[in-house]
Amino acid sequence: MAASSFHCVQFPWFSSRRHVVLSHNNICRGFVKKRSNGLVLAAANKTHRDLGLQSKIETLLDSVKWDDKGLAVAIAQNVDTGAILMQGFVNRDALAMTINSQKATFYSRSRSALWTKGETSKNFINVHDIFLDCDRDSILYLGKPDGPTCHTGSETCYYTSALDLLENKQVEENKLAMTTLYSLESTISQRKAEAMVPETGKPSWTRRLLLDKNLLCSKIRYFCLFNILIICTRKIMLITGSYPTALKCFSSKIERV
Repeated sequence: MAASSFHCVQFPWFSSRRHVVLSHNNICRGFVKKRSNGLVLAAANKTHRDLGLQSKIETLLDSVKWDDKGLAVAIAQNVDTGAILMQGFVNRDALAMTINSQKATFYSRSRSALWTKGETSKNFINVHDIFLDCDRDSILYLGKPDGPTCHTGSETCYYTSALDLLENKQVEENKLAMTTLYSLESTISQRKAEAMVPETGKPSWTRRLLLDKNLLCSKIRYFCLFNILIICTRKIMLITGSYPTALKCFSSKIERV
């Protein structure tokens, strides 16, 4: 029979991780050439894409205004909170490694070597995006940290307030440079911790809210509805052009809240 002229062999399949795994299926020699051609074509396409990406990376590196030592300032920022995590220096190789590994990598001026944040502590900064400033002489790593960034164990390296120093206040390592919303969250957490401590006399309004979930939820619900009504009232005023009409509508609604 014609089919008997084909000899079956074990065909080695190469995974994306470049580990060699023997297929459990017998593949006849008549089909090996077609499969091999497909693998060669796929490998060629991947090589072409890699070369294209590498060319773009080189163009990006060339666009950075490195100083006379081939360095630029690099700042790491938390992609979720906006907190500034740390600042270091990078050269071409450090920036290229960051792009390829997606781990924040810097250049140590004292050791004259590259170093990846977290290589010792395992608190890596996983880079989601990289930004260049308008002058292209400083770089921003926007990423998500795996843990505390500062070697002191602090969330960020920026916890020393210059204003506190000028006012002779004690430096607090847990006082981080945060945006308004996260700063408010930190203040509320502090108040909540203080509310757990017994006190004498009449409790403050803040303490009552933090200790009574039903009261807290009712106030949140009240102010949510209050803000919604304000927005609706403004829209009514824009549509009708009449402030009294809008105010009357607002007053009738707020009485029901």
